[in-house]
Amino acid sequence: MKELVKPLKTYKGYEIHPLIYPRGARQGAAVRAADTGYEASVRICRAPPAGEEVTGESRVFRIEQDGSFENGGQARRACLLHAEKLIDGQIDGQTVADL
Repeated sequence: MKELVKPLKTYKGYEIHPLIYPRGARQGAAVRAADTGYEASVRICRAPPAGEEVTGESRVFRIEQDGSFENGGQARRACLLHAEKLIDGQIDGQTVADL
């Protein structure tokens, strides 16, 4: 199966896909992000060699933060920074080494 969504960034052989959603959306209620702010997670997978398809193995990491992100851009930047630190092995208890 071909990957339909291009990663926002590729870093050290990993694809980084920010996942941005309105705060409170997890409870299933309709929520306006303008009222509640944003939460974020990041999906990380190995970047396939040129010309090959994505294997489908990935891992999602929630971005922990007190409060919410004010806007989508702020949430995306936090995703990229968190993913880079995670890939570099700078976050205790989280790894992508087995992907």
